[in-house]
Amino acid sequence: MSPHSPQSGLCRIDLKRSERPSFTECHLTVSVTAAAGVAAAAAEAYRQAAAILVESRIQPIQEKAYGLTTVRDEVLRIREATYREHGLAGVLPVTWLEGLPLQGCDFVGLQIWGVIDARGGVCVETVENPASGRGRLWRGPGVQMLHLASVTGTNPDGQLADGHCAQAERVFTNIGLGLAAHGFRYPQVARTWIYNGRLLEWYGDLNRIRTAHFRRVGIGGEGGAPFPASTGIQCRSGEEESVVDVLAVAPERADAIAVAPVRCSPRQDQSFNYGSAFSRGMIFGIEGRRTIHISGTASINTAGDSTHLGDAECQSLETLLSIAAILEQQGGTLRDITAATLFCKDRASWEAWCRVSRLLQLPSLPLIAVQADVCRDDLLIEMEAVAVI
Repeated sequence: MSPHSPQSGLCRIDLKRSERPSFTECHLTVSVTAAAGVAAAAAEAYRQAAAILVESRIQPIQEKAYGLTTVRDEVLRIREATYREHGLAGVLPVTWLEGLPLQGCDFVGLQIWGVIDARGGVCVETVENPASGRGRLWRGPGVQMLHLASVTGTNPDGQLADGHCAQAERVFTNIGLGLAAHGFRYPQVARTWIYNGRLLEWYGDLNRIRTAHFRRVGIGGEGGAPFPASTGIQCRSGEEESVVDVLAVAPERADAIAVAPVRCSPRQDQSFNYGSAFSRGMIFGIEGRRTIHISGTASINTAGDSTHLGDAECQSLETLLSIAAILEQQGGTLRDITAATLFCKDRASWEAWCRVSRLLQLPSLPLIAVQADVCRDDLLIEMEAVAVI
């Protein structure tokens, strides 16, 4: 693992690299760490990101940006101009997520996952489909991965479906259309990121609609493909009720990649036992290393009950222990985390997380932290992570 963690005037930059024989996997996190104006913070963040992408020849597969919706257009204009100045294609998709800032700037930061092709050829391209929008297709060593960005619940006429349930139904339909357009199938979906603007008001409806759709397309149930790893969290991108990012994996050779779910861990049982159709994580074994996408994880015990009610410090510790338990099963530790996102119900929960991190002397994680509701009203902290072992 090759880390790169400089500190600029306004931003912290974390670049984690994992080298394989034919490619290098990269995770870049740029977080705004100082109180600053949006224009200055966004210009600094994207100047740093663009320079690293060009210097390291990283080809992005997924990009997420976090901040208030009120500054979205300004930040994305700066992003586009900066990328063009550095010779980067203007069609790279990005998922904008409104998470309330915790560190003094209305723009929180960005995360990029990409690859460097050791053979020198172009291996990642932008693809597009009317139903699912833009995505990125990576043709790797004997495997293809498709990332669909910001899929929404639009009807064929381009208008959002009427109501949250209709939009959720349409989101999962549009994902299927996007997969099929690029030669993928629903059972090949390995990771989803589901963002709802009013999560606590209709999380039950979302689970019901997701589970029913997965069953129809061959995911879950007896003989079905394993549930993907997933995050279901409060975030808004625009006016939609729900927006979803999707990662699908299609092996071209049987020995090219091993994809396996983490259904449970020593600290948490299968989430489907309490009505949520996702796996605890998904493991991608490629060329001697394993990349583990850990689902959104909170303070939930093996019975599926929320624990340490009202105690953000204990919930922070329980969340970390649950993530560490998954990594330990795979021979890793928290130090193997290459990217993470932390969702805190309120500022007090964020401050509790920081206290726990200091007291435990945790390694400095490549982390974006925002304020957002978690899937249950009594949960104060949720964290998703990617680790390479």
